Amino acid sequence: MAEEAKAPVVEEIKNCPACKKPLKKARRFYRNGAYYCNNNCFKKAQAAAKEATAPKE
Repeated sequence: MAEEAKAPVVEEIKNCPACKKPLKKARRFYRNGAYYCNNNCFKKAQAAAKEATAPKE
C-alpha cells in the first residue's frame, strides 16, 4: 500500500537542449518549458524550431 502512494519520479533535465552542455544549478535559463544554459542557446533553439516548421517550397 505504501508503494502505491509514492509519487512518480520526475527526471530532471541535466543538459541544455541546444548545445548539450551540462547545466549548472546556479546558472539556468528557463523558457518555454525547458532549461537552457543561456539566452543565446534559447534563441538558437527557437530559430531551429521555426526553421523546421517553416513550409518548404
